[in-house]
Amino acid sequence: MNQDMNRDRKMEENENYEGANPELRDIPLPNTENMLYSILNSLNYNVANFYAYTKFKGYISEKTLDKELLQRSMSIHRDFSALFLQTKEELVFVYPELLEKIEKLLFKGETGTDLIKYTCKMCKEISDYKRILHREGYLPDIRMPLLLANI
Repeated sequence: MNQDMNRDRKMEENENYEGANPELRDIPLPNTENMLYSILNSLNYNVANFYAYTKFKGYISEKTLDKELLQRSMSIHRDFSALFLQTKEELVFVYPELLEKIEKLLFKGETGTDLIKYTCKMCKEISDYKRILHREGYLPDIRMPLLLANI
């Protein structure tokens, strides 16, 4: 307890510190580009897992399937929301209709919606959104260098 009091006194003397945890004061913010790729990797992984579970649903117990599909759907929703909020500002003037449609899908949920149909609909929007990100230069187009390398 004495150490905590000493630390509190030192913090009062040093009022330039911003934040609640003194151990975290020098951690730099993540690079936005790396964050975008991290979100996309997680999103792609969760979408692939969701479709794998729906494909093999006849081989898995209903209780396990429901739990896994709900978990994957929530992860897809979380990752797509993060991706959308990370990139929305610069795309809002170029694709306002699509962004409005995605925003309604993500943030104005309906009760009683079928989870699998909702997530499949969201996956279609994710696919369209990734195409937009490629088109607008957020993501490098991987297909083009591969085609040129084969020539």
